[in-house]
Amino acid sequence: MHPHRPLSHQALRRALSLAPTLALVLALTLTLAHAPAWSHGGEDHGDTPAASTPAQQAPRASAQTDSFELVAVLDQGDAQHPATLTIYLDQLDTNEPVAQASIDVESGAFKASAQPVGPGVYTVPGSAFAKPGRYPLTFTVQSGDTADLLDATLVTGAHDAHGGEPTQAAGTAHKLWPWLAAGVAVLIALGAAAALSARRRQRRGTHSATHSSSHTGPV
Repeated sequence: MHPHRPLSHQALRRALSLAPTLALVLALTLTLAHAPAWSHGGEDHGDTPAASTPAQQAPRASAQTDSFELVAVLDQGDAQHPATLTIYLDQLDTNEPVAQASIDVESGAFKASAQPVGPGVYTVPGSAFAKPGRYPLTFTVQSGDTADLLDATLVTGAHDAHGGEPTQAAGTAHKLWPWLAAGVAVLIALGAAAALSARRRQRRGTHSATHSSSHTGPV
């Protein structure tokens, strides 16, 4: 008498293949849940995109004329640091920073003269743009004999304590993580238990067949 090895072997293969497959499905689901949270930040003062960081996700506005290229970036600040609007001013044709320029900023009732903090870099207080909204900006730029008006729109939104803008997808992925991790662990444990049970059944079948064969013979 031969043991039912094909059935036991089939059950073992199914048990061993079940856990990795389902675990992979859940892992892919978790990866997709996290994917919307991996957003790219803005670009730096140059033309090359930079890696995503909270500071690079700051609201910004840009404008240019035949002479100047201007980018304004809002640091929304926190409890210890006030909000600041940083203005980067370059020559349009050479992309060189414009130093010692005079820049006046207007937005509704807000008016301020920018203060230079570096070559081509100027700042004005940014508390007027702290609330979420759309802010039309007018920059009056004077550099040497060249004067220009540049118009731009700054769009701001809610931000977290680190200066970045959280997304609903990121919050959802964070909440799903413990449940998906637990599900993967449970499936792996169930697969291991099923595999162990199948092995035990196969061993019992082999032992029974051997025992029966040892007692079978001519009378």
